[in-house]
Amino acid sequence: MEQPYTTPNVPPPPAPQAGNNSWRLYLELLGLCGLVFPFGHILGPLVLWLIKKDTEPEVDAEGKRVLNFQISWTIWMIVSCGLGTLPWIIILIVAILKSANREPFKHPLTLELLK
Repeated sequence: MEQPYTTPNVPPPPAPQAGNNSWRLYLELLGLCGLVFPFGHILGPLVLWLIKKDTEPEVDAEGKRVLNFQISWTIWMIVSCGLGTLPWIIILIVAILKSANREPFKHPLTLELLK
């Protein structure tokens, strides 16, 4: 007689860390404010960065990277008379997806304005 199948004891996956990845995702998502408000793509991440930079070291570093990206691409969009808008949106979506998946992402064509 065959023994009944029993499911193996598998430990649950570790809980996701709420630290820098959540803030990184929020910083990237706030870039979408630029689609609704003029310069919202800069002001949204700037406000979050200013609030959290002293208490969360990861937010300080990531906030500078995101702000450098948003300011740089604002300059590129002004210089290109708006032709840089579609690439900006694509790069922003890729950055959001990468941060949601906890993957590193280096924003292209970004000037280091904040160090």
